[in-house]
Amino acid sequence: MTTNETLFFRDLHPFEALKTRILPKLIRARSAQRSLRIWCAAASTGQEPYSIAMTVREHFPELASWDVKVIATDINAAVLERARTATYRQLEVNRGLPVTMLVKYFERKGAEWAIKPVIRDMVKFVELNLLDAWTAIGPQDIVFIRNVLIYFDVPTKRHLLGRIRNLLQSDGFLVLGGAETTNNLDDQYVHDKIGGGVYYQTKPASSGA
Repeated sequence: MTTNETLFFRDLHPFEALKTRILPKLIRARSAQRSLRIWCAAASTGQEPYSIAMTVREHFPELASWDVKVIATDINAAVLERARTATYRQLEVNRGLPVTMLVKYFERKGAEWAIKPVIRDMVKFVELNLLDAWTAIGPQDIVFIRNVLIYFDVPTKRHLLGRIRNLLQSDGFLVLGGAETTNNLDDQYVHDKIGGGVYYQTKPASSGA
């Protein structure tokens, strides 16, 4: 099940939705608390959570003074250890990473590229089996769990979507992979589309059982 396939800004559409719709809404809603919590599940070697962190820093400089944390989890301890190094080969930074962000947020480290602390320090990596207890995961504003549900059977998908719904803030956002959906699995989610990206939110309490 752990293919560990990943790349920077994979599929692009979810990051466009993050930039143009999700984060602007949450910034307005959290202006008093000035904090954001983002969970990136199945993070593999770290390209996705670091892409989220770069999106935050690049497009929302006002969040530099906020308490913004990205928790990145995976079942595979070996890939998490590599993710914590925040160091990538040339081939890896060539996959999906814009040159402008490479220059701005990375520095040469021999034959490899190391992510600068301003991005690296936003992300915390934790070993986690999605089928076990989520004691390390508190309430979240955004959950990225992409290209994961496709590997589970229907009962497990429903179980996981229900657990995610219970930890999402009432106005929080769920982002799935392009081939994944909550349809026919959990009717307490509603979805919206922006460009080629789809994101989900939970129904207001008055809208469902």
